[in-house]
Amino acid sequence: MMKQLHKQTCVNHRREDEIPTSTQSYSPKTLKHPRSIPYIFKEQRFLFILVGILIGSAFFIFQPTLSRLNPSTHSSIPTSIYHRHQDSSSGSSGFASKGSFPGRIPAAIGRKRLRIVVTGGAGFVGSHLVDKLISRGDEVIVIDNFFTGRKDNLVHLFGNPRFELIRHDVVDPILLEVDQIYHLACPASPVHYKYNPVKTIKTNVMGTLNMLGLAKRVGARFLLTSTSEVYGDPLEHPQKETYWGNVNPIGERSCYDEGKRTAETLAMDYNRGADVELTCGKRANDGSCRWQVRIARIFNTYGPRMCLDDGRVVSNFVAQAIRKQPMTVYGDGKQTRSFQYVSDLVDGLVALMEGEHVGPFNLGNPGEFTMLELAEVVKETIDSSATIEFRPNTADDPHKRKPDISKAKELLNWEPKISLREGLPLMVNDFRSRILEGDEGRGL
Repeated sequence: MMKQLHKQTCVNHRREDEIPTSTQSYSPKTLKHPRSIPYIFKEQRFLFILVGILIGSAFFIFQPTLSRLNPSTHSSIPTSIYHRHQDSSSGSSGFASKGSFPGRIPAAIGRKRLRIVVTGGAGFVGSHLVDKLISRGDEVIVIDNFFTGRKDNLVHLFGNPRFELIRHDVVDPILLEVDQIYHLACPASPVHYKYNPVKTIKTNVMGTLNMLGLAKRVGARFLLTSTSEVYGDPLEHPQKETYWGNVNPIGERSCYDEGKRTAETLAMDYNRGADVELTCGKRANDGSCRWQVRIARIFNTYGPRMCLDDGRVVSNFVAQAIRKQPMTVYGDGKQTRSFQYVSDLVDGLVALMEGEHVGPFNLGNPGEFTMLELAEVVKETIDSSATIEFRPNTADDPHKRKPDISKAKELLNWEPKISLREGLPLMVNDFRSRILEGDEGRGL
């Protein structure tokens, strides 16, 4: 009996525990704290992505396109890195130095950006051409074997996303997808092309053949930089493009002279080929074949980045005068040459490439100087006390050389703007700094 009462009591206690008291009959809900901002970003990230896409799309839809910019704005922007200083108080008629230009808009805006190959682009002329093409917004691939080219000529472009440098010899084929090819690769000074004459003629013939093949394969426009040396020791003065020349085919200089003549023949044969338009593979919007050839015959050129001791008369005179050495004149000094500043040549090459005429075109300054007159200009510019030393003349040295540029004036709207007395001080400044720094590097 006592056990039953105890069990009953325990059961009653458990029931009392299970029944809530009146004080526990109401319990308010706990207030939820607001979710943190990181939590919201995490949970709603897809919504934010969608909103961002919509905002970006609206921006590009309503943003005025570049093609609607005022054309006069573009025409006022210089497209060449070589321009005259308009400030007369500067005391010199120079050109902008290499490097970038703050606030400058590339000229490629509003037109298709081109992919361009420049063979020999690490050389004297080639590096200046590369600067111009980069400054207008194109993509440039330089091909050079550095036989005469110098990396210092291009070091200011390293890191530029539109610049690429390939160490390669054009005697060997190369495959690239490009729109234009400027073929400059070849030793251009007597010291260099006489050093290895077989290599020189191989570069002129095989190198040109390979680059022409590449141009035809990908439908690229091709420009050959030939030379006034194709006229040899001319019997016509001044020389027109129609003059066939007077060249010694077996002389010491013939590896260069005849090599360039052969390169011109190859270029014209490729251009005249009956199957060119059928096999070029790429045509312009009007259905015409994009693949075409251009030929430039370059006369004596001078300017910054020339090799200090390449045997050419301007660089020889300038380097010797700066070093306080006698200026070397070969023969009687009455031979004549015409000298153009490098920026004028670069402008001519670009005008020829962009034009509609094959050529050949003479690109040179018709101002004519004897070697003695040139020596006097160098003395006036550098050192009035400089002396002249006469030596026997070299073999096959032309007596006269002066371009007739009537064709370039008429069809390319091109003519040189920089006189010898304007351009020479700029070259002297470059040579003086390199000589003082002990830079005896080579350049094309």
